[in-house]
Amino acid sequence: MNTELEKILEAVLFWRGEPMTLPELCRALKLPSVDVKKGLQSLKEKLQGRGLSLIQTEDEYAFATAPDTHELIERLRKEELARDLGKAALETLSIVLYKERVSRRDIEYIRGVNSTAILRSLLIRGLIERRQSEDDERVFLYRPTIDLLSLLGISSFEELPEFKEIRTELSVAQTTAVAAETPLDDEDEN
Repeated sequence: MNTELEKILEAVLFWRGEPMTLPELCRALKLPSVDVKKGLQSLKEKLQGRGLSLIQTEDEYAFATAPDTHELIERLRKEELARDLGKAALETLSIVLYKERVSRRDIEYIRGVNSTAILRSLLIRGLIERRQSEDDERVFLYRPTIDLLSLLGISSFEELPEFKEIRTELSVAQTTAVAAETPLDDEDEN
């Protein structure tokens, strides 16, 4: 089997940090499903006996820790949950709270850094949840949980400090970013 394809699949799944469907992988790699399936199977076989494994549901593929590392990972997870949230996690949590529904891409644009690990930590703690976007099935949106609102002692988002002002600032920043990414027409360049 083509080790280059295995390497690319491994990199894409690791980078994504969340499950990907076969069609998503095919689009990303610009390869037919038969080739991607063969690559995934070969990668799965090569990972046997390692710290990571490739898991597959009916229609999604993702990395997970190997089953025989369960006890260690569970202990580390409990230790992580016992720690206070750091500055980066609080920043990410604030974005999710004030935006109410936000994609990882938008969070990372606002923060300027990759936020996958922080989102995972917040998901594990039950402070946020991930739902598929109704507008685009390829996108997941993160939103605060009811437990988070309860922990904060609020019953609605409007009770957050300076809710309207911060929400407006976030919307303006996002609109400005979208406008900056839109290429100019030939008429506008003259």
